[in-house]
Amino acid sequence: GLSHLGLVWSLGYASLGFKVIGFDTDIKTVTDLNNGVIPVAEPKLPELLKEHRSSVTFSSDPTVLKECSVVYCAKDVAMDEEGKIDLAEIDTLLGVAIPHLRPQVEFIFMGQVPVGYTRKIGDRIRTLRPGFPFNLTYCVETVSIGTAVATFLRRQYTILGTSESQSAAPLVQEVLKPFNSPTICISYESAELAKGGINILLASQLSFVNTLSELCERYDANVHEVVAAMKLDKRFSPTGYWRPGLGFAGGHFERDLSTWTRLSEEAGLEPKFLKTLVACSKERHQWLVKILERYVLNNSKRPTIGLWGLAYKKGTESTHNAHCLRVIRDFASRATLKVYDPAAILPSSVASKVEICKSKEAVLENADGLVILTEWDEFATAEPDLFLKKMRRPIIIDCVNILPHLNDKRLTCISIGKPLPPLP
Repeated sequence: GLSHLGLVWSLGYASLGFKVIGFDTDIKTVTDLNNGVIPVAEPKLPELLKEHRSSVTFSSDPTVLKECSVVYCAKDVAMDEEGKIDLAEIDTLLGVAIPHLRPQVEFIFMGQVPVGYTRKIGDRIRTLRPGFPFNLTYCVETVSIGTAVATFLRRQYTILGTSESQSAAPLVQEVLKPFNSPTICISYESAELAKGGINILLASQLSFVNTLSELCERYDANVHEVVAAMKLDKRFSPTGYWRPGLGFAGGHFERDLSTWTRLSEEAGLEPKFLKTLVACSKERHQWLVKILERYVLNNSKRPTIGLWGLAYKKGTESTHNAHCLRVIRDFASRATLKVYDPAAILPSSVASKVEICKSKEAVLENADGLVILTEWDEFATAEPDLFLKKMRRPIIIDCVNILPHLNDKRLTCISIGKPLPPLP
């Protein structure tokens, strides 16, 4: 599988000195890679491909799998906007690959899947190839889009799911040795739930800090000052998800919340906590709606609003469940929207509703307000004069706290979790 996850692991292992074969049934993806074109936006991947091209082979021929003593299934799991997963591509890929696995293969599966799926893969292999000797492991992957290469190379830990919760097989230990990180072996089901549990605990922290930010705004406190104080308590990780925002985006948290909600309901449980997290996330968009209404739309019949950032986070071109889609949905009929992102491309059905600019400066021309939705580094370099000279009304709504020191009194600067400024 040569989507984002598979490419990171393929090129990451090549950079560690392993001989790697990257297989995918998508002929276009394989052709692009053989021509030196990375089909996903991820920092450092193009450099890895260029530096270690001789160590990796890309192919759409499944017979190449017979050469591999270790096979990772690392296809990203597809999902819709609500986080409901679609395993069709994974099932198809497995159907193509299983007949070509070599005897005694170490088959390592990765991905956010429902609990019980890995054990079913083992059953499927035994059904398709009776008596075939193999070892099946589930590996919890925790690479983060935008910093995936660094996350891969500097793994904090490795969680493996095995059939009997025993130690990892010798060959699996060998391919994990370069990371020199703690490894824990648990059951397939425990590992699958651990993967979802990590995301849902992060989602819980995001929902908490968003609740905290609302209180800060109401009582003239600063959420970043409160967070700095809380981080001093050793019971809380200072590297956690402490920045307030507009709710979940990208789909990863949504996927696990949707999966766990379904699993709970199928087991006769009432997942109130999970549903509350989803509800809290959806309500966060209303913060931006209220701010735009109060500071921009109430003072102009059809204002021009600029958007800096379309990708759901920096370091990716993905707009899956991105905040920009909600803004365009809600305000394209009431305002002229000018947008810019250094990597992301809007779906054609959405792009027709906005004016796409080639630079962040072009977005500001005669704008009545600016909304910053993605924390791209180039957005942090702006000077007050940039806004004052180009914008009709210099109102900056910073949804990612990338301009924390922009305090010029000639500007109206609004940021989540900070006291709201007076109306201009």
